Amino acid sequence: MKILIAYSSLHGSAAECARWLEKTMDGAEAVNLKEQVVDPSSYDRVILGSSIYGGQIQKEVRDFCKRYLGILLQKQVGVYVTCLTREKAQIRQFLENGFPPELVERLAALCAPGGAIYFSKINFLERMFSKFLLNKYLKSLGMPPSDGKTDYVNLSKEIMNEFAKQMAGSGEKAEQ
Repeated sequence: MKILIAYSSLHGSAAECARWLEKTMDGAEAVNLKEQVVDPSSYDRVILGSSIYGGQIQKEVRDFCKRYLGILLQKQVGVYVTCLTREKAQIRQFLENGFPPELVERLAALCAPGGAIYFSKINFLERMFSKFLLNKYLKSLGMPPSDGKTDYVNLSKEIMNEFAKQMAGSGEKAEQ
């Protein structure tokens, strides 16, 4: 079985997940949509991956879906998004804002394994904004605030593993 992992990542969290899935799943090939566009028609299943930035799916993933929607609707498709929240309603909003509704309705699997803020990779303004958002998130969990310098990575391999099993498995509809 051939599995395409088409992803776009701003600072690296979605790319990290794509590489992990590629190593974990037999027949998987990860393609960074910022570097190349690949026709999904020769693949049996498609995984779309995106980081969330400013509450949005990455443009390259949205464009890929628009361009290949007819083909994607004929495949088993899974989506993973990397973001700090694990609230289902908020993740659902990201999906509805970023993907065609007919694709969202028929996802084989959905995954939100967590997120990362790589302070070492972002500019001053992004760092200020990201520190604010991260500290708001950490406060909601009762955790101490970030110093705004140390990278924060909260990606769950267990959640990604479950997603990989769903995508490799029977094709049951994802819980959304």
